[in-house]
This record gives sequence, structure tokens and C-alpha cells, in this order.
Amino acid sequence: MERRNRAWYTNFDVILGIGVLAVVAAGVPWLGQQLNVAKNVRSRDHAARVAQAILDYHAEKGQWPAPNGQPVDLTVVAGAISPTTTEGTMVSPRDQQRPLTVPVDSWGHPFVAAIYDEGAAEALPAAGALRSYPMAPPPGATIVVVSPGRDGVLQTNLNVLAHVATPVFLGDDTGEVLRGTGS
Repeated sequence: MERRNRAWYTNFDVILGIGVLAVVAAGVPWLGQQLNVAKNVRSRDHAARVAQAILDYHAEKGQWPAPNGQPVDLTVVAGAISPTTTEGTMVSPRDQQRPLTVPVDSWGHPFVAAIYDEGAAEALPAAGALRSYPMAPPPGATIVVVSPGRDGVLQTNLNVLAHVATPVFLGDDTGEVLRGTGS
């Protein structure tokens, strides 16, 4: 009789196994949710770096990389972004051999950016001058950088973000809004 019990699992072993599997299955959605939270935080951080790169471009060139309210071609400012920032590679239509780096969010989607300058463009530090980071846009200027989030669909209106007191991102979008303050 003792020999027969060794060959088969007891009811306790089966119940214990099912209980362990239930606990693990209950934790999987929570882990996925925590991963998305971490990706959102990282994307917000990278959006802030893209906004700083746009400010660096303005400081170096004396002009914005795109007209007021128009999308920024982020390949123009990609050289100013730190190598630790997530970047994707895109091939230029003009030159199939020359790869361009485009900053991408945690899900591999390119950021979308726009600059809204209400005309009070005050000069930023001259090229080569010491700058403290993070820099702020000149008074009257707002830089908006948005990640389209996990689904890759931009649901937030950049123009609205630039002109409201407290930015609210829609859907799973996230990003950074830098406003110039002062007079």
C-alpha cells in the first residue's frame, strides 16, 4: 500500500500546485501594467531630452528648427540628443545610403514635436557660451514633444497642449511641454 502512494500525487500536492499557478496567473497582468508605467516614465524622460535638443538647436542656430506650430523634423535636432536616448534609424529619401537617427519612444514610435512662439523670441545663450540645464524656452515660446504611446496613434492635439495652463495628454500619449516664462 505504501508503494502505491509514492507513485501518485496526493490531493494536497495537486491543490498546492493549482494554488501556486493561480497566484502566478493573478500577478501576470500586474507585471504587464508595471512595465507600461515604466515605459511611460522613460518616454516622458526622452521627450524632455528631445525638447532640450530643440532648445540647443535654437541656441546654436539662432532660429527654431520649424515654423510656428509646424511639426519639427527631429532628424535635424537628433545630433544634439544624448546617445543614451532611444533612437531609431531611418533612411533619408534623398540619400538611400545615409541613415538618419530619429528619437523614438519606448515602443519604437517616433516622437512628434512642435514649437509655438508667440513672437517674443528672446535670444538664448550664444553658441559656445556656458549653459545650465535644463534650459527654459524664451518668454512666449512653448515646445511640445509627444509620444504616441503604446498604440502608436497620436490622440493629443499639440496646439491645445501648448495653450492650456495644465497639459493633459489623451489616450496613452505622454510627453513634455516646456514653456518660456517671464516677460
